[in-house]
Amino acid sequence: MNFAVNYSHSLIQLVKEGSVNIDLIKCPDWDGMLKEAEPYGEITVHFDLKAGLGNTFDVDFSRIKAIKEQTCTPHINSHLVAPKNLDPDNPEEVRKINKLWREEIQFMIGFFGEESVALEHFPYTLTTPHLLPAVESKCFSQVILDTNCRFLLDLAHASITADAKSIDVKDYIRSLPVDRLVEMHVTGINLYAGVLTDHFALRERDWKLLAWALDQIQKGHWRKPEIVAFEYGGVGSSFAWRTDIKTLATQIPKLYEMVHSLK
Repeated sequence: MNFAVNYSHSLIQLVKEGSVNIDLIKCPDWDGMLKEAEPYGEITVHFDLKAGLGNTFDVDFSRIKAIKEQTCTPHINSHLVAPKNLDPDNPEEVRKINKLWREEIQFMIGFFGEESVALEHFPYTLTTPHLLPAVESKCFSQVILDTNCRFLLDLAHASITADAKSIDVKDYIRSLPVDRLVEMHVTGINLYAGVLTDHFALRERDWKLLAWALDQIQKGHWRKPEIVAFEYGGVGSSFAWRTDIKTLATQIPKLYEMVHSLK
């Protein structure tokens, strides 16, 4: 498994100093950022693709394919989402979104193949009721099985979703297609504006969940993913304010050791 960390100016500073070891720098598909990150290590790209809005059919996949081939990006990710006006209690609307999910994912597979498409879900909270069908484990898993794509597990998203649904997070994750796992994301969660939110520093509950997940991989209960990514830090107004170089300097070495202890 390779250990990746979100691109940030603080991360690059630590890498230049030789203060931390990482295998991959995780970037969005921003041309400027890719050029900035390139001198400091191998890059894996996380794309902002969403199945469920109909936008997939208009994506320039030739550009995405070129980025994939020029970096160490093993697969193309897409989030499973739904329009904000979706009524999760309306069976006809749920049937239609299920059909659209499969059509959009199959469209991606047509460009990249089944093994190169990985599906991830957004965190579900009580403020996003329209996402409920997309995070129901049976529904989400069936989309993956029907399209034969792969699974990207975000531990923070699972924690937030389980909390909103008042279920045990480990039980929730066990119900997902962990036999198709190709990538796993880890980050801390915290209350922000009254809602559990991810992309914070890891705290005790986050460390414990990660240790459990790695143990499941070690024991062969889950497929060993190609990448474990620490999604802390970034640039821009959404991430810069929660990017602390001391947190990176402290938590990256521990994460690197935990991930590489499974080799």
